[in-house]
Amino acid sequence: MARFLNYLKEQDFVSKLLLMLGVIQFVPLLMLIPYPEDSKYSLAFILPGIFSIVFGLLFRVKKHDDENKMKFWGRNNESVIVVAIWLYAVVLGAMPFVISGHLTFVKALFETVSGWTTTGLSVMDVQTLPRIINFYRGFMQFCGGLGFVLLALIFAGGKNAMNLFSAEGHPDKLEPNLRSTAKIMMFIYLGFNILGFVAYMIFGMPWFDSLFNSMAALSTGGFAMTTYSIADYHSLPIEVITIFLMIVGTTNFAILALLVKGKFKKLFKIGETRFFAVVLIVMTIVVAFGGLFGLYTNFGESFRIAFFQIVSGLSTTGFSTIDFNTWKPNMLLIVIISMLIGGGAGSTAGGIKYTRVYAMYKSIIFGLKRKFMPERAVNEEAIYKPEGKVYLSNKYMEEIGRFIFVYMILYFTGTFLLTLAGIPLEKAMFEFASAIGTVGLSIGVTTSNTSNYILIIEMVGMLLGRLEIFIIFVSIMAVINKIFRKGKSL
Repeated sequence: MARFLNYLKEQDFVSKLLLMLGVIQFVPLLMLIPYPEDSKYSLAFILPGIFSIVFGLLFRVKKHDDENKMKFWGRNNESVIVVAIWLYAVVLGAMPFVISGHLTFVKALFETVSGWTTTGLSVMDVQTLPRIINFYRGFMQFCGGLGFVLLALIFAGGKNAMNLFSAEGHPDKLEPNLRSTAKIMMFIYLGFNILGFVAYMIFGMPWFDSLFNSMAALSTGGFAMTTYSIADYHSLPIEVITIFLMIVGTTNFAILALLVKGKFKKLFKIGETRFFAVVLIVMTIVVAFGGLFGLYTNFGESFRIAFFQIVSGLSTTGFSTIDFNTWKPNMLLIVIISMLIGGGAGSTAGGIKYTRVYAMYKSIIFGLKRKFMPERAVNEEAIYKPEGKVYLSNKYMEEIGRFIFVYMILYFTGTFLLTLAGIPLEKAMFEFASAIGTVGLSIGVTTSNTSNYILIIEMVGMLLGRLEIFIIFVSIMAVINKIFRKGKSL
C-alpha cells in the first residue's frame, strides 16, 4: 500500500483522481466478508474499478508537462477539470447498477448523481436490494459529501490542487498547508461518522443500518434503506441522533474545527451559526402550529415531527418521518423555503447556503439603518465568519446577489419544466427545490416509475446545486471557446 501511494504522488493530479475513483469501486467488496451471498455482484464493481485504474495510469503525464496541461483551458482550467471529473464519476458510478441488472442506464445515472451529490432522491426499491448495493449507495454519499478533490488530496497530495479544491466548493483553508486542511476535514468527518455509528448501535439499530445511516446523515445525503426512512425505526433516540448528525453535516467545516478545538466563544460569535438557529426555531414553530389543525393531536407531537423535517430540509439531508402528501400547502411552503436556503458554506450541504442568505439579510438591515443615520456617520457593515470579520463590500454583495438571482431563475425554470410533464405546481415546486438544493425529500414525484424526462431535469438540478452553478457555466463556456478558437485556426 505504501509503494502504491508513493507511486500516486508522482502522477498528475487528474490521474490521481481517476485512480481514486477506481479504488472507490472496490470498497463495497468489503461487504462480501459479512455477506458472502452477494459475491455474484462482484464483477459489477471490479470491472468499472479496473477500467478507471487503467484509464488513470494511461492518463498520467510527466512532471515537466504539468504546468502546460494545467494551462490548456486557460484561467478556467480548474472548472473544466472539476466538472469533467464529476461527469466521469457519474458514468463510472452508474456501472455497478447497470451491470448488476438493478437499473436501466438513465435510472442508474440518476441514482449515482443523487448519491455523489448527496441528494438522496431514489428510484430503487431499497427493501429488496442486496447489502453490497445498499452499502455502495451509502458510500457514494460519504465520498460525495467530502468531494473527489479533497479525497485525492488526503491520499495522494498534489501541487496543482488548490484551485481545484476551491472550485469543488471548499472555500475555507483550516491550515496553511492544503493537504493538512484536507486531513483535518477528513478527521472531523470520520470522527463524527464513528460517533453516529456507535450511537445508533447503542439504541438498537442493526450494525449495517447504523453504518449506512451515519454515512447518509453526516454527508447530508439522506439515502434510506427502508421504505419510510427513519420513521421505520419508531425510536425517539434514533431521531435525535439523526438530527444531531444532520446539523453537524450542514455546519461549515471551519466552524466544526473551532468546536473540536474548544473555541466556544468564537463559535457563538459567528453570525451564520446564530442565523441558522433562529431560522430553525421560527420555521419549526410555524410548522408545528400548522400541524395542530387536523393533523396532530398535541403540540409536543407536532413540534417533534416539524423539528425533524425542518432540520432535514435546512441541512439538505432528506431524511423524513412522515408522508408529505398529508401536509397542508402552507406547511409545505415552509419546507420548500428551508430547502432553498440550505446549509452552511464549506459543509456537505447544498442550497443557496444560509451564509449567503444571512449576508443578504444583514446588508438589507445595514441599508435601512443607513437611511436614518447622519450623512457623515461611519457604519461598519461586516459579519463574523470562522476566519474573522468579513466586510460586506459592494463586490462581495454583488457576487451573492448574482448567485441568488441565478439560483432562483434555475429553480423556477426547473419547476416549470416539471409542470410540463403534468406534475401539479405545488408538487413540482417541492420536488425541484429538493433536487437543486441536493436535499432528497420527496412528495412522491420521484419513484421507480418516474419518466426519464423528469429524472433528467432533476439530475441537471442536482449537479447544478452540488457544484454551485457558476462552475458548470464557466466550464461550458471554456469548452465552447476552445472549440471555437480551434475552428477558427483551421
